[in-house]
Amino acid sequence: MQYNLLNMAAILAGGLLSLLLRKKLSMRLVDAARVMANLCILVVGIQGAIATRNTMLMLLSAVLGGVAGTALQIDAAFQRLGERLKGMVNSGDSRFSQGFVTVFMMQCIGSMAILGPINAALKGDGSILMLKSVLDFVSTLVYGAIYGSGVLLSGPFVFLYQSVIFLAAGLLSPLMTPEAVNEISAVGSLLILALSLNLLDIVKVKVADYLPAMLGPAIYYFVLSLFR
Repeated sequence: MQYNLLNMAAILAGGLLSLLLRKKLSMRLVDAARVMANLCILVVGIQGAIATRNTMLMLLSAVLGGVAGTALQIDAAFQRLGERLKGMVNSGDSRFSQGFVTVFMMQCIGSMAILGPINAALKGDGSILMLKSVLDFVSTLVYGAIYGSGVLLSGPFVFLYQSVIFLAAGLLSPLMTPEAVNEISAVGSLLILALSLNLLDIVKVKVADYLPAMLGPAIYYFVLSLFR
């Protein structure tokens, strides 16, 4: 669990440092940084998505997951949560909710947020979470300078998300075969790609509505294992 705490501390440190950095940057520089940061996220999403070895599984997961998430209005729930938290901390940042949702999605979508807690729980190996902590520190630093104090809230919520996986590691481990992990990561990368397109104002995608898509590969390979 200490590695999850380290991850949260890294996010909070990056967020706090970003607020100091933000005060020294003009909006022109912030917008320039935003474009390049989002282009980098676009590249990361493309690289991860094309690693899929089962395109049809990715397609079905994305479509069915999107239908389920839209029906459940997950994105709207995230936005309401962001606005409620904004009111609780009395923040004046106009991009508070967007910063929270954007950074939380980036830091929770992907295999590292799943495998990291599982490895830490079952093997005592925190190397994945330590690496993730460094990456999350950088992403919070960059996006905190762009979106403001909302990114700080990602820390506690990432901690809760990964702690649930940590505590359920014994149940999840048999499902995390190399094939399943690769496809979950590919679907997660597809969502990161969608997130980057959204941030670049190319399309408007309610990315949180597609979070159930990441369950698709896990369910598929679990059912497949029952017939082996």
